[in-house]
This record gives sequence, structure tokens and C-alpha cells, in this order.
Amino acid sequence: MTELSVLVVEDEPTMRQMLAEMLFAVGASRVVEAEDAATGLEAFRNDRFEIIMLDLGLPDRDGHELMKEIKEANRQQHVVLVTADDSIDSIQRAITAGANGYVVKPYSREKIQDVVNNYMMVHGQSRGPDDSPVG
Repeated sequence: MTELSVLVVEDEPTMRQMLAEMLFAVGASRVVEAEDAATGLEAFRNDRFEIIMLDLGLPDRDGHELMKEIKEANRQQHVVLVTADDSIDSIQRAITAGANGYVVKPYSREKIQDVVNNYMMVHGQSRGPDDSPVG
């Protein structure tokens, strides 16, 4: 598998750390953490990430607005929204706004593995036999 760099924008430290650990467990080679929209946007502008995991409920800005700005800067950026809101309305709004995925908290390894697998499928990459995650 090629290098997989992920930006995690999540204000809750415990959730951010849990998500980072799961991303490493399913194959991410690098995870950069941001605790708010401003820090996440700065990281996005200064670096390259295959996937951005973006919490909708950030203290300094709505996650939908941040995703819109990211997508305006790079339409191809793979953005997955994460939230505790599992309403159909919220999911439809996210997908309509250009989200590449939507993960409802609490995080599970399976959900995060699905995010990585979806990215790989969309971008024509696949895992080799030596890249399979250990159960």
C-alpha cells in the first residue's frame, strides 16, 4: 500500500486520540491531529493528506463550512465527516455538500477500516497480502 496520510480535525482529545490510533491500526502511515477548524485548515493548506476526517461540531466553526472551504480549494480532497448526529437530514446534507463519507460516533475499527477501504477503492489502490490489517 502507498503512504496514507490522514488529517484528523476533532475537538475532543479522547476521541481524536482514539481515531488516530484506529487509523494507524488500519494502515495509515501518518496522522496529523488538529483540535479546531483553524488548526485543521492551516494543516490542510501546508501539507498533503489523502484523507481528512472532520468533526462537524468544532468549537470555532461548523464542520460543514470548513469542508466547503476545503473542497473549494481542492475538489478532489477526500473528506469524511464524523459526528454523533446520525439523522438522515445530516447525512444527506453532508453528501450533498461533497463529503466522501460519513462516520457516526462512537468510532469502531470496522467503520474506520471502511473509510480507508473506500479511499483505496475510489483512488484505484488496493492492499497487497502483506498490507492486510491484523485482526
